[in-house]
Amino acid sequence: MQDLSSGRIGALIVRLWIEPNHEAGLRARITQSVDSGLTERSIAVVASADDIYAVVRQWVEAFTQG
Repeated sequence: MQDLSSGRIGALIVRLWIEPNHEAGLRARITQSVDSGLTERSIAVVASADDIYAVVRQWVEAFTQG
């Protein structure tokens, strides 16, 4: 577990919506940062639950290895 005294905080925001006229329907926009002290952000747009899980997993791994 990350030592909270380090002051390092990450953020991951997942916005979900359904597009009724699209084959898959599900859409997600994921904004992420592995360190809130940095201005660098990464954005992903995905169209399946598995893709959402993959992005979240990669973010958690990047944060814990940071």
